[in-house]
Amino acid sequence: MSQRRGPVGPGVPVLSVSLRVLKRRTMFVLGLILLAYVGASALYLRSFRLDREADTVIVAVQAEFRDEAERLAKAFAAETGKRVELLPPPASDPAAVLSTGAADCILADQDWGGRQSAAVPAPGCPTLYVPTLLSVRFPSPHTAVSLREAQAICRELAAGEPGPWPEAGLEAIGLADRSPARQLLAVEGVYPTLKSVLSGDYPLSSRLRLYVRRGPSGLFGLVGRLPFVRNRLQPNAGTLREFSRWLGTAGARAALYGTDREISLTAVGDVWFARNVGKVIDQNGTDYPFALVADRLRAADITWCDLESPLGVTGSPLPGKLIWFRARPETVQCLKSPGIDVVCLANNHILDYDSPCLLETLDTLEANGIAYCGAGRDAASARRPAVLEAGGLRVAFLAYTEYADSSLYWSHAYPRTFLAGENLPGCNPLDLDLVAEDIAGAKEVADLVVVGYHWGLEDRAYPEAYHPWNNLPEIARKTIDLGACLVLGTHPHHIQGFEVRDGGLIAYSLGNFVTDQIEDAQREGMILDVELGPSGVLSARITPVWSEGFRPTVLEGERARRVLEEVERISAVYRRQS
Repeated sequence: MSQRRGPVGPGVPVLSVSLRVLKRRTMFVLGLILLAYVGASALYLRSFRLDREADTVIVAVQAEFRDEAERLAKAFAAETGKRVELLPPPASDPAAVLSTGAADCILADQDWGGRQSAAVPAPGCPTLYVPTLLSVRFPSPHTAVSLREAQAICRELAAGEPGPWPEAGLEAIGLADRSPARQLLAVEGVYPTLKSVLSGDYPLSSRLRLYVRRGPSGLFGLVGRLPFVRNRLQPNAGTLREFSRWLGTAGARAALYGTDREISLTAVGDVWFARNVGKVIDQNGTDYPFALVADRLRAADITWCDLESPLGVTGSPLPGKLIWFRARPETVQCLKSPGIDVVCLANNHILDYDSPCLLETLDTLEANGIAYCGAGRDAASARRPAVLEAGGLRVAFLAYTEYADSSLYWSHAYPRTFLAGENLPGCNPLDLDLVAEDIAGAKEVADLVVVGYHWGLEDRAYPEAYHPWNNLPEIARKTIDLGACLVLGTHPHHIQGFEVRDGGLIAYSLGNFVTDQIEDAQREGMILDVELGPSGVLSARITPVWSEGFRPTVLEGERARRVLEEVERISAVYRRQS
């Protein structure tokens, strides 16, 4: 059987040939277009080609931020083994260093960067705040200025003028330059700390960003997105990205600000809930004693006070002592309300009702999560530091008193001293050999050590020892030399002065805080706020208070200035001795 075929027109072979020709021509044209595109892209991308070492970044820096950039560059190199070269941008056109390829990036004020069309913020890089801190000698009655006043002072200091208070030693410093010898001024009510700077809340700050050249864009820039092309264009691109991200790390913060961690410690003086204070608590509730300052105290990471009244119902008054304190156990809520974290128990009243009430006090504090130092169930536990952790820092608290002494008792018939023994509850004595051992032990378990001393004679503006063989200033200085960063003195019921020694701070007496004493000097007290970093005390400030109705209230205006001027006056003697 023969197969039948359909008709084949003469135009079919011609159409097939035409399609093949068209296809070849199209491919040729597309090839030409692609070749032209690649050539044009190569020419376009050539302008982005940089001749760099892979582990080196070149950063142009505005002149006023050169010091900060040098610290960052040094820290980055130490941490990563890679190098940052710094160069100044041209004054006429700072962005030129980016467009010409002279630099990989520029570290500049954020306001500058927003005006440059050729520059874009480096990916992953945070805003860096560079604050200007106005400081005077500590302590000082100068505590705060407005932003306008601060800017005017900065201009005066930059011009070589002494500023509005020549006697105060006014200086503009950086966050890394803080020390307890320099009292910082709040600006617009914001005190300069690592936290307030990093948040952008501190107003006297420059905002820095790392800017890079705007990369290849448009149709001809598509090829530049390919990893192997990008790496050929900029061999150090990986190092630049690493540096940009590193600026947001703890290492960069430490280099720029002198610390990568910082916590606030607030300390106040003598507190008791017995006698007349106990009566007003009965009438008004346990929130009453700290009600007017509770928010202020709670704001700190750690808050410390000297607790003179044992908390309990047990025990009997020590014979012959004449003044005895004992507060109801539920008054522990007075401490919890303002967020008191740790109390000093090494004082001359904590054993007024003998061992049973001291032990009840310890149980009550432990049950309510309040740490204590300076007293314990025996000598070993009394010497054990209270260690608190906040913000990545561990702080150890120790305490001692002149009134824990083997020769100090009030009745020959019952010669009970406040001295803790091997199996006897009590307090730590003021013994520098003991202090040296305890500080050394505390430094093994904590980053910082704070020592409280309950010492001296009452109602004195300068430290005078209860025991004539004690030289209180020398003991305080030796304590700093032994490794404590802060000494907190209590008992005189009178504000005394401050001394700065080798980066450590000594408060000879914080005065009263919650008591029922009624002399004017006894009604004055203070809130001491200290910023602490891994290196110790970074800064300190004083807020004066006045006791009204047996509770403290913050002083303001001229009344506050008068107290601060007095603290400055009585502290001057230690400045002359240092």
